Amino acid sequence: MIGLAGISYKSADLEIRERFAFSKEEIATFNSELLSNDKISGMIVLSTCNRTEIYYHTAQKSNKEALQLIMDGLTLHKNYYKELKPYFYFKDGKQMIEHLFKVVSGIDSLIVGEDQIIGQVKDAFHYAETIQSTDKILNRLFSKALETGKKVRTQTEISRGSASASSAAVNLCHQRFSDLNNQNVLLVGAGQTGQLVLNSLRKSRFNSLHIANRTFAKAEELSQLHGGKSIRLEEINRHLPESDIIFIATDSPEPLLKLNAVKYALQHRTRQQKQLFFDLSVPRNIEMEIAGLEGVDLFTIDDLTKIVKSTNQKRLKEISAAMEIIHRAEDRFMTWKHEQELVPTILKIKENFQQLNKSEMEEFMKIRSIKKDELLSEYSHHITEKFARVFIKNLKTLAKETDKKDFIAMAEEFFEM
Repeated sequence: MIGLAGISYKSADLEIRERFAFSKEEIATFNSELLSNDKISGMIVLSTCNRTEIYYHTAQKSNKEALQLIMDGLTLHKNYYKELKPYFYFKDGKQMIEHLFKVVSGIDSLIVGEDQIIGQVKDAFHYAETIQSTDKILNRLFSKALETGKKVRTQTEISRGSASASSAAVNLCHQRFSDLNNQNVLLVGAGQTGQLVLNSLRKSRFNSLHIANRTFAKAEELSQLHGGKSIRLEEINRHLPESDIIFIATDSPEPLLKLNAVKYALQHRTRQQKQLFFDLSVPRNIEMEIAGLEGVDLFTIDDLTKIVKSTNQKRLKEISAAMEIIHRAEDRFMTWKHEQELVPTILKIKENFQQLNKSEMEEFMKIRSIKKDELLSEYSHHITEKFARVFIKNLKTLAKETDKKDFIAMAEEFFEM
């Protein structure tokens, strides 16, 4: 059984979602602890600004025990309690598969068709492989999901005029300032979201660009690529007074920009214009109280929904075409998964046919007083394999149309397995 437990921008506001954001280190610990129980055989955690989703596979006939283990894990690691359950959604089987394919295709995104999510899913999948928390079923599922996401983007126009939270923030900058040439930009965070900000800014010119990151080498790399200057994370407060536009996109569990630091920066600014802050992080990296300062305009992830609605409307028309691709991929995966569940029965059937062939050949040769004959043995093996293939083919077909569990039990009983 495959399933997921998730929370997203559709089910919860930012202040609830940020409670359940995972860093990579937290994912490794969380998965390791849950996989130590044999009720779960594979797990992949997808944690982004807009969602946290825990995908899992259990060999059990029901996912009830596995799901309970996951929620217990969230209680231990993220202070989950039952009153928060309405903010979560739970899916399994075909419903879960369709959800994942829609997520990867950008259909379930805040900005329909946005490209960032496919990279985030790929990173989550590869990280699960790195920490060895995935398994054969989830490997196949996520590989097919990523393949489907690519097809949706190339065979439909759902990503036309591509936008993301970061590009929406840059669009807001252009709305605020007719010319960015005189603006000083500070970017804190050189991860995927920070790089998307820089990509959205690449056609713009500005007075200065400073990039800070926990890993200084990464800040240096991006600074050289985008014509900026790298600074250390502990230096950001010193550069705040001169900064006009501040983007912050890190996975820090605590705010990096404090109220007192921004107050100090405002007192020492030489420009009269307001500072424009964009907090693209979950959990939030800018203290909430900063939004109340007179010289500041602060936008969070959720605030950016105001400028993406027009983009969404154009892309919504492409959803039906995208869903056709998703349903075909979903059916192919379900067929494969179905066949994997038949593998033990198929192996038993082949073994049964071979044993029957061997015993009947020995009996036939004994009755007819025939000595060992290679040609007769080859033919016997050939006809046995042919009957086994025909039966297995029909088994797969019938199993699709019948209750699989009952059919497998019947087949095993029929062949005395």
